Amino acid sequence: MAGIIFGCITPHPPLIVPDIGKGGEHAISTTIRAMEKLTDKMARHNPESTLIISPHGKHQTNAMGILTAPSSSGDLKAWGSNEPHETYQNDLDLVELIQQEAKKAGIPITSIGKAAYDLDWGVMVPLYFLKHAMKGTPLVPLTFSWLSLEKHFAFGKAIRKAVEFTKKRVAIIASGDLSHRLIPSAPAGYDPLGKVFDEKLVKAVSSGDNKTILQFEPEFIERAGECGLRSITILMGALDGLKVVPEVLSYEGPFGVGYMVASLEVST
Repeated sequence: MAGIIFGCITPHPPLIVPDIGKGGEHAISTTIRAMEKLTDKMARHNPESTLIISPHGKHQTNAMGILTAPSSSGDLKAWGSNEPHETYQNDLDLVELIQQEAKKAGIPITSIGKAAYDLDWGVMVPLYFLKHAMKGTPLVPLTFSWLSLEKHFAFGKAIRKAVEFTKKRVAIIASGDLSHRLIPSAPAGYDPLGKVFDEKLVKAVSSGDNKTILQFEPEFIERAGECGLRSITILMGALDGLKVVPEVLSYEGPFGVGYMVASLEVST
């Protein structure tokens, strides 16, 4: 089977990397175990190319972003990690097709790097685990915009069409944390709607309920203080129309930030 064969949602707290957490990662061991399980699931699908959407890469307000450089690289040294610097080749054929399909769909898209690109922690933290499932295959970094959720969903659908032309087996990683306002000591302060937002989003993902996600009101999203909704919306658009088996592997928020790990396997 070619096309999109696997999707997933991952958090990106640097703490889950052991030499950054230095023992503190035990407080979110549920997330770590879920990431390990997710890696095994993704590896079984043998992707030939992987897309990753990060909230913390280069982006523009009114356009989706895609890397057009031949490769990207990054590490977590800024966070105190001694993990080696990683380099990933880009899939330029797939990049061109995504650009073409986005333009056909009226989705603004721009390059986030034409010569080189430094991968941010929204990419490098999930790949600490998931790189083992990629097995050296290409990586296509993407970023979102501040356009409507409907535009992000449509961008996902354009990605699916592009992937179908490649005849490759492609996985998509949606990197993003949920509400940053779950408790009074949370990084972005406290808002009671943070918990409501996370509960609704986790439920929607677990049931494949795209309608609920697309109906989230801007004020509700703003009060939640999230960073992953648009990544997830692109992923859900890419999987729309496919036979998907969703499974939320974990959710927790001990530090006031919601961390969800979810597997969205495409059934053959």
